Amino acid sequence: MVSSILIAVLAYGHILSAVGWLGGGLLITFIIGPNVRKLAPAASLEFNAKVLPKILTFVQAMIGTTFLFGLLLLYVISDGDYAWLTTSPQGLDVTTGIVVALITSAVVFSVTVPSFKKVIQIANSVIQGGQQAPPPELMKYAKRARQGSLIAISLLFFVLAMMVAAGFT
Repeated sequence: MVSSILIAVLAYGHILSAVGWLGGGLLITFIIGPNVRKLAPAASLEFNAKVLPKILTFVQAMIGTTFLFGLLLLYVISDGDYAWLTTSPQGLDVTTGIVVALITSAVVFSVTVPSFKKVIQIANSVIQGGQQAPPPELMKYAKRARQGSLIAISLLFFVLAMMVAAGFT
C-alpha cells in the first residue's frame, strides 16, 4: 500500500504546477501582452529581451513539472493496474484530461514557445543594432505567440474541468 502522504505530496505538486502553467498563460495572454504594446518602443524591446525569457522559462518549467507530478501520481495511485483509465467514469475523465493536456503542450511547444523565442531574438538584435523601433516582423511573431497562448489556456480550462469532474465521480 502506498503512503497517503506520498499521494498528497504528488497531488499537491501536480496541482501547484498546473496552476503555475495556467497562471503563466493567463498572465502572458491577458496582462503582459496587451500592456507591452502600450509601452514606448524602446521599453517594449527591453522588456521582451530581458523579462520575457524568464517568464517563458517559468512556464516551460511548470509544464514539465505538471507532467512529472501527474505521471508519478498516476503511477502511484494505479499500482500497476491502468484498466480503470478506460473503464470507469473517473478514469475516462482523467484520460480525456491527459490527452487534452498533451495536445495543449504540443500547441505550446510548437507554436507559442518558438514564437516567443523569435520575439526575444528580434528584440535582442534590434537593441544590439541600436535601433529604437521594433520591426513589423516582431509584431507578427508576438501575435502568433498570443494566439497560441489563448488556445493553450482555453484547452487548459477544459483540462481543469476534466480533472475536477474526475474528483467528483
